[in-house]
Amino acid sequence: MRTSSGSERLSDEILRRVCREVGDLLPSDRICLALPSSDAAEITLVTVHPPRERCSPRTLPRRGSRAAQVLRRCAVSITSNLRDRARYVEERILREYGMAEAAFLPLVCGNRPAGVLILGSSEPGRPEKKASGIPQEALGRVARAIGSSGDAAGRGAAGGGGGGDGASEALQRALRRMAAFVAVANRIVQEDDLDSVCRMFLDTVHENSGFSRAVLTLIDQEGRDLQFYFTGFSDAEIDYFHGHKPEAVQRTAMFRDAHRVGGSYVVPAGDCNDGGLRPGTAQDLLFIPLYGSGASLVGTVMLAGPETAEPPTAESLSPLEMFAGQMAHALQKKRLDREIKSMQERLLSVQAQLLQAERMSAIGLLISGVAHELNNPLSGVMGFAQLLLASELNPKVRKHLERIHSEAVRSQRIVQNLLSFARRHQPEKTHESLNVVIDGVLELRSYQLKVDNIEVVRRYDAHLPRTMLDFHQLQQVILNVVNNAHQAMMEVSGRPRRLVIDTRQTGGMLRGSFTDTGTGIAQDRLESIFDPFFTTKKGSKGTGLGLSVSRSIIDDHQGSMSAESILGEGTTIHVDLPLIEEQRPAKDPGKETKPADTPPKPLRLLVVDDESILVELLTEFLRMSGHTVDDARNGQAALALATANEYDVILTDLKMPGLDGQTLYERVRKLKPHMAHRFIFSTGDLANPKTQTFFQTAGCPYLSKPFRLEAVLKLLDQVMGGTRAA
Repeated sequence: MRTSSGSERLSDEILRRVCREVGDLLPSDRICLALPSSDAAEITLVTVHPPRERCSPRTLPRRGSRAAQVLRRCAVSITSNLRDRARYVEERILREYGMAEAAFLPLVCGNRPAGVLILGSSEPGRPEKKASGIPQEALGRVARAIGSSGDAAGRGAAGGGGGGDGASEALQRALRRMAAFVAVANRIVQEDDLDSVCRMFLDTVHENSGFSRAVLTLIDQEGRDLQFYFTGFSDAEIDYFHGHKPEAVQRTAMFRDAHRVGGSYVVPAGDCNDGGLRPGTAQDLLFIPLYGSGASLVGTVMLAGPETAEPPTAESLSPLEMFAGQMAHALQKKRLDREIKSMQERLLSVQAQLLQAERMSAIGLLISGVAHELNNPLSGVMGFAQLLLASELNPKVRKHLERIHSEAVRSQRIVQNLLSFARRHQPEKTHESLNVVIDGVLELRSYQLKVDNIEVVRRYDAHLPRTMLDFHQLQQVILNVVNNAHQAMMEVSGRPRRLVIDTRQTGGMLRGSFTDTGTGIAQDRLESIFDPFFTTKKGSKGTGLGLSVSRSIIDDHQGSMSAESILGEGTTIHVDLPLIEEQRPAKDPGKETKPADTPPKPLRLLVVDDESILVELLTEFLRMSGHTVDDARNGQAALALATANEYDVILTDLKMPGLDGQTLYERVRKLKPHMAHRFIFSTGDLANPKTQTFFQTAGCPYLSKPFRLEAVLKLLDQVMGGTRAA
């Protein structure tokens, strides 16, 4: 056996680095390449794995070569016992290296054999199983690299450049490209950042394609350009490209069979609007499509400025196309990963909102029970204060009573605000005042704001028109904004804590602006405050859902939310709502009733409530008003009285132990149908949807606890005059 000086170049460090990348994919102790000479008279044997062994290439005669036999038959050949039997020259060489078995695999490029890949193992086993486990993609890369180097060698020989050296150099170039592609493909699979993946891919293509400039275009599922990556372009050239790049329709026209070379397209100058290049740089362009699974086009690589005049061939483009295919599948996977991550984030957002809703529901039930218990004694305090104020009193006593009454009224508003906020409501838009909604929230927070020395400055437009809005949803939004401002101001010291609330009309929009003197927000984080789970609060103070949910509510109102901030000085949140007129149904003149001209006559009344203080209050007040009153402290006693007597009106609490007000109403109505509209209900839980549904169905008037005594007389007048409050 003899060595070839021209082939010795195959054993340089570049080749070993290349083959190490390939060898990492193949399950063998030793890997060799058997390459036929151009005249097929000799075989060059090159060891490519393991990389630590530096074995010179050997030139073998074709006669007596197992590789030559495999090339001729183009079929896999297995030698299972090299230690006892080595008939062919390659087998003897492998035995010298300590191999016990070997598999010979033909490498086919197109329809012709390019060489043989020899896999050696130092331990006996199942060489057939090892050979079948080799990725076909790896074999294809090796075959195409050898095929492309052979073409280059042929061209070099024709030009008088020396066939042996030309073949060796061409093979090294091809294997160098193959190694770069394999190495980068492995890194691409491990890299999570899409921009880094695209940059690695494009730089590798640029360095190993023989072109001076390259553009990677990512394409979405609808075929639209999504993103661009450049290499070899100046900033001015990139700007020009964006204004003149090929459109999707032009891309379809370019990718036709007349331009096809292998799996790529060489498009003549002028057929592609110069590919987005500056005028005067007209040249043929190479487009390599990136096809993913299902033959879907996920991107293209445009290459310009070839370093040689030689046109690309299908064989020379094959490694690039294979690399592009790997990139396409990697892109699809990363897009899918990104979609899955986005879906997971949305799922977490929904779960967090559900958890928050469950918490609010539990809080709502608790507040509802507490508020109901508070409403009864509040009604007594307010009512008896009114009774006393109606009598002759010492001025000082009157002043104290008026203070008691006003504080009871204030407590009433707080309880009602708590109830309306804590209850779940079906979305329902009514004609409301933005100023009133804000005031309701401030009343809820007034104590804590005062304790924390936060000054609230109201700069309302006194003539601000009403608009259609969901009172409870908007209350939630404003409470969230006020709470955020409160917390931001608690983190600063050394300057006044002030919340300025401004309302105004601008064209067809109403704006509420909330400006605090808190910590402020950095400009690069400002827009993110409306994203789910984004929070500027430290520790566990925030879930990052408040402003996200708030913006969704305002979006549902066809409005918008925005923010302005100066870090270290404070933040302003703007809530904009469209001005929408109330759509009122036309009145039916025939159904209008006129107020009675004569004063109300004395009535016989039944007062029902399980709270003694309310029974005593109403009984005394109604008797003072000239009416005859019976009372009952529970529903069962009231039913007995209503059955045995005739009453003009029954005033009953809705929520009582045992026989409640609703059941009392239904039983009396069955016994005495004429009493169906002679009931006045009282309740401390008007925000309860079930309560509202019952009132709408029954069509009877009601009092919301705590109530003013004059409201009782007004409802009695309505019932007896034929007018009912809905």
